[in-house]
Amino acid sequence: MKIRSVKIASILVLLFISLLWVCLTGAEIYTWTDESGIKHFSNVPPAEGHNVRVMGPEYQHDEAADKKQNAEEYEQTQKLIKEIDESYEKEQQEKKRQAEEAERNRPPTKEEKINAERDRLEAIIRDLEAKPLEYFGSQRNKIKRLGYYNYRLNDLMKDPDKYFNNPVGFEGNVKPLVEENTNN
Repeated sequence: MKIRSVKIASILVLLFISLLWVCLTGAEIYTWTDESGIKHFSNVPPAEGHNVRVMGPEYQHDEAADKKQNAEEYEQTQKLIKEIDESYEKEQQEKKRQAEEAERNRPPTKEEKINAERDRLEAIIRDLEAKPLEYFGSQRNKIKRLGYYNYRLNDLMKDPDKYFNNPVGFEGNVKPLVEENTNN
């Protein structure tokens, strides 16, 4: 839509410059009405001079001035087109920036939330599995802790809505881990 309006604006500017050039070059334009009531326009006067009016004065054609004026008009047109292109490019960059900002600020989808929590739980399980037995105090405590996170992972995969709406804290006799809030 924007490209179309830029093209239309460019065409209108070129048309205006062309009309201005015709007026300034001074070609005489004659107008008259014939016997049938039809109005005519021409740069050549009619053979019969009935009711003929000159619409514009005649100027002598100056080839050097004409070339200079055409060159200036061309430069102005190119400058205008460049400004329009730059403006359009800035506008597109701003729209892209706004879209990226909106994407960063949007709340996560349900699927993204589930995936993030699954990844978090799997990371905790991997971390606990890598810890030495002394960290837990006993094999039983290690199994309890790992079991808790495995059950939480299973609960998440079975019914994500229930998982997020009813967070369960770990109750055991081992050192508590600092957990992220599961309501994210």
